[in-house]
Amino acid sequence: MTSRSALNSKHARLAALIAAAGFLFASPVLAQTQLPPPAYGQADARQDRIEELENQLREATAENERLQFEIIQRDREINRLRGMVGELAGVNQTLSTPPADAGAPAQPGPSGGGGQASLNDAQRAATGTLGTIPAAAAPSGNNPPPAAAPPRDAAADYSRARELLAAGQIAEAEVAFADFLEAHPRATTTADARFWLAYAQLARNNYQDAAANFVSYLQSAPNGPRAPEAQVRLGMALIGLDQRRQGCGAFSSLATRYPNAPRNIRDLAAREARAAQCSA
Repeated sequence: MTSRSALNSKHARLAALIAAAGFLFASPVLAQTQLPPPAYGQADARQDRIEELENQLREATAENERLQFEIIQRDREINRLRGMVGELAGVNQTLSTPPADAGAPAQPGPSGGGGQASLNDAQRAATGTLGTIPAAAAPSGNNPPPAAAPPRDAAADYSRARELLAAGQIAEAEVAFADFLEAHPRATTTADARFWLAYAQLARNNYQDAAANFVSYLQSAPNGPRAPEAQVRLGMALIGLDQRRQGCGAFSSLATRYPNAPRNIRDLAAREARAAQCSA
């Protein structure tokens, strides 16, 4: 009995050891099955966030480049306006001497002096003969016709426009020169007034009208005293109209068209060509 009891005791201990060993081997497996699954969703969220940040960086870079371009354009415009304001001192000196015979009529052109040749369409449409006056507009025998307005003095009108420009009243000068050209289309100072009208329009960023009037000046006075400057100012107006190729052409052709242009006008052309990034 004693040996059998001992044998049973050994078997019991062995079974207990085997059970304990089985529990120890099973514990790591059980622990592994209890781990949470891989966080694939968090990785996707991080990748989406990275792409979002990259898009924001690209947009910020594009916006920064746009702002830098606007700053460059603004600085260029400020420098141009400062230059024109500084030139008003020279304009004042230039305009200090009134032209001779400002009110004298200009010589007739190749058209033989026909009055309507110098009129615009609206003026020609308003010009008629006595037989075309409507009956309602014809004066009756009982009502005398109104007294005609005294003729305007071309010299006084031109001097007033020059004074406004020399005083830096650009907008008022533009109106005054335009009014002068309408009232005195055949005065000897017509070409000069056309130049200063275009100059005032350029100073006020009215590039379209400025370019048209500089072209008109160059056509009417291709060898006039202000023709070289008109050539350069025309280029500036064209650059303002985003016609870079034509504007750069106006700058580059100054030397061939006006080889004796004053130094300050040649410097102005070179400066504006650099600002417009014209090719050499």
